[in-house]
Amino acid sequence: MQLEMGFDSSAQPGVFSGRPWLPQVTIDPGRVVQMRRDVPLHFQVSDHLLNILGVRGVTEPKELERYFFPAIHHLHDPFELKEMNVAVERTFDAVRRCEKVAVHGDFDVDGLTGCALLCETLDALRLEGGRARLVPGFIPDRATDGYGVAERMIRQWAAEGVQLLITVDTGAAATAELELANELGMDVIVLDHHIFEGRPPAVALVNPRRSDSEYSNTELCGVGVAFKFAQALAQQEPKSLPRDFLGSVLDLVALGLVADQMSLVGENRILVKKGLERFNDRNLIRPGLAALLDVSGLDRGFPVTTGEFAYQLAPRLNACGRIGRVMSALELLLTRDPVRARQLAEEADRTNSRRKEQDQLLKEEAIAMAVPFVERGDQGLVLSSSAWHKGIIGIGAARLVEQYQIPVILIAVEGDEARGSARSVPNVDVKSILDRCSQYLLRHGGHAQAAGMTLRPRDIPAFRESFLAALREEEHSGPVPEGYDLDLCLSEMGAKDVVRLVRELEHLEPFGSGNRKPVFRCCGLQLQRPPTQLSGGAHLRFAFRGPSRPQGDDTPALGREFISFGTGEAWRRMLKQEGLQPRDLLDRKWDILFQIGRSTFRPRNGQYDPVQQLLVDIRPAGQP
Repeated sequence: MQLEMGFDSSAQPGVFSGRPWLPQVTIDPGRVVQMRRDVPLHFQVSDHLLNILGVRGVTEPKELERYFFPAIHHLHDPFELKEMNVAVERTFDAVRRCEKVAVHGDFDVDGLTGCALLCETLDALRLEGGRARLVPGFIPDRATDGYGVAERMIRQWAAEGVQLLITVDTGAAATAELELANELGMDVIVLDHHIFEGRPPAVALVNPRRSDSEYSNTELCGVGVAFKFAQALAQQEPKSLPRDFLGSVLDLVALGLVADQMSLVGENRILVKKGLERFNDRNLIRPGLAALLDVSGLDRGFPVTTGEFAYQLAPRLNACGRIGRVMSALELLLTRDPVRARQLAEEADRTNSRRKEQDQLLKEEAIAMAVPFVERGDQGLVLSSSAWHKGIIGIGAARLVEQYQIPVILIAVEGDEARGSARSVPNVDVKSILDRCSQYLLRHGGHAQAAGMTLRPRDIPAFRESFLAALREEEHSGPVPEGYDLDLCLSEMGAKDVVRLVRELEHLEPFGSGNRKPVFRCCGLQLQRPPTQLSGGAHLRFAFRGPSRPQGDDTPALGREFISFGTGEAWRRMLKQEGLQPRDLLDRKWDILFQIGRSTFRPRNGQYDPVQQLLVDIRPAGQP
């Protein structure tokens, strides 16, 4: 039994998030007792871990077994995907007849990893003595080809005699381009996950989000669909691929699923967990990804996690697709030459450095433009500039969503064309909003939380008004709450208790969308001193007062400081608005939201602390 917990929307929001706090549902104590009997671990676990598992819906014996010991044979049957059988048979026909086959991906990490996976699949595929003649994989250039399937490549492939084209992470909405491919003598298989309106003229459309789909995992991204395709090929003809082939591409699948922010539950959790295992095996990791880890400055003494995927590896690959040479990113994933891998990884790293500089400039300009609209209470933002690069507006939109907690569209204007990127908050389906403003758009697509569009610059003002009008018609429940999992009283815990809890929480990994790292609340704390500013004030370090004496042979948990990233500006804004002085901060009591995890920082001098405590949010104590 789960007990619903409510929240008071009038309560004072957190200083950092600007949002009220909301506890998750709580689990009946009797259910926790039963879970303790059923957990298939050889050591006793705490109620903290069991409660978090229960909140996430993992309570039954079979669910617990699969959660802690996932296996590839737990995956769904790939032939449950509509038209997978057609895609497999058409591909085997191409292999038997030694046809020329082309693979078309997309310029984000999902499209890159999906393209790489298909290239490796088709290169390894054998049947009845035949093999496909694979032409080099292709990723469109965002600047010259734009979004979707590139018409120029269809014409080029037709001239080269390509008979089968397979698209991944794109193609579901490319009706005109696929019609051209058909006219020029090519069959097309579409492996996609984007929403589309009319079925494209493909011999097979494999998409878990098609309206007639009965597949139980709608959260597959492009590379996930590509993996299911490879799984179906191996299942249909077990000897058509090397025995260990499916395992060899799980690193690509894991990276793409995390980068595309797919929900890491069920089948996706299995794929990412197994992919991470391969990633962390020095003998198995592919040279390109090993080089990318190296240039990212990651300490290989610690396991790679989804955090490194999201914040270190994916941005470098995405930068190639946004402002660099996108084909270099595909080559990086495919190369087996360590020297070439290092060269390409360094190129990706340099490109990412340029991207970060441009991101910061765009964010500063966009915030300056946003202020008057935010102050007048607009429920969304539509901002445009001819100075912005269309390759980075999506990141900029996401940054403004984080800051203002409303849907944001940033538009890059280039001559007679404007390209926009939308990001939204959890309770607003931005794709649905765009559908209602389509009279001003030449093209648009995406999903509930992220979308892209093309329009004429002269239509931007009318589109803005239409977008805001559509938002006003939406049912809003106020700011999206900042959720937390459990209350954790640090003043009653020792430092070793926290270390043990960190080790327990590692059983919940991999963390990501749908399975976030647990957030705890601790109430009624007092600051030891005003927070220390780091990196020029961008980040803060907090220290709170704790028990003055060790508990037994342990030191107090509150002896550890908390790091808070990117919150310096919000903290200073609060101090200015409330006119607080340092003494006021020390006399006041505070409630905090925080996360704990393994520290990957090893100081050159001093003792290594295995725990890092991250401060997620803070507010004056006493709020409900």
